[in-house]
Amino acid sequence: MANQSSFPPVYTDAFQQASENLRRTLPLINRYQTPINPVNYAVWYEYVSGNNQALINAIDTRLTKGEEISPEITQYLYEKYVLLGMPERLEQTNNGLRLVVDNTINNINRAEIAAGDFTSDLNQSQSLLENCDDIADIKNVLAGILENTRKLSQSSSGLKQELAESTQEILKLRSELEAVKQEARIDGLTGLLNRGSFNKELSQLCRTGQVKFALMLFDIDAFKSVNDRFGHALGDKLLQFFATLMNKHCDDLHIAARFGGDEMAMLLLHSNAHEAHTIAESIRSSFAESRLKKKGSQESIGEVTVSIGVGIFQVGDSPISIIERSDQALYKAKAAGRNRVVVSSSEPVKTAI
Repeated sequence: MANQSSFPPVYTDAFQQASENLRRTLPLINRYQTPINPVNYAVWYEYVSGNNQALINAIDTRLTKGEEISPEITQYLYEKYVLLGMPERLEQTNNGLRLVVDNTINNINRAEIAAGDFTSDLNQSQSLLENCDDIADIKNVLAGILENTRKLSQSSSGLKQELAESTQEILKLRSELEAVKQEARIDGLTGLLNRGSFNKELSQLCRTGQVKFALMLFDIDAFKSVNDRFGHALGDKLLQFFATLMNKHCDDLHIAARFGGDEMAMLLLHSNAHEAHTIAESIRSSFAESRLKKKGSQESIGEVTVSIGVGIFQVGDSPISIIERSDQALYKAKAAGRNRVVVSSSEPVKTAI
């Protein structure tokens, strides 16, 4: 599945699921006669995967109205719902910066021209003064110098104002770039790091190999059942609530991310197995004790639990190896009855259920 809140999108489907999505995608491409290219394939792949709800709604609306799904439409859907509109935003910001730079250069050129004219006039006035014997002529020369000085001062004030406005515009554009950069790192639903940003953090830790850390993988138990019984809106609310529990343990040394779908991940820097288990158990128990309610109702959805697998970094680990070890621990937690924490290479940690 793709992390639809990641730019660029990150796909984490296993081989079997990706093959199934391929099988379901090709008939749609043929039915609507869209060319088989990466853009069109990505749009229909995300549609059949069922994870990009905004894209699904946009396509279903067009199909309900009997509207065509042309290559132009799929390109638009790809840019808006797969790339999250980032190319357009970056282009707008880039154009804004280009305009500010052009205006600033023009203002500086005008100031240089004005200063050059003033210098020329001063040289001419100096020559006139050297050959001036009459008081009236001297007064006229001085009047000219004063007028030129006034014009230069006026030009300089205008330049100062325009440069101040350009500075404000640059600050505004810089804020927009920072916002775009931040949005490209953050999962839109949970506010945690997205998968792409998580991959970069994990790769950096493995590449340096200088920091001991733990990787925790979380999988909400029977999450599909929650979606089927109560709807995707409540499922989203459940993911957001779980993210808040993770954030309570986040700081500069604890990094939380949405790993994909209902799976989350956390990197614990400078942490050993015992410390990681303690934090994982705290999150597990808090989540199991929570009782979310249906919107507009006091009715609880009942107990929802999470299974957690923990892997500890070993010298020589790659991102793939430590993820696989944590995932194996998560599988053991699921197989042992769910709602528990398993640390890699250890037996399931028994908890009160």
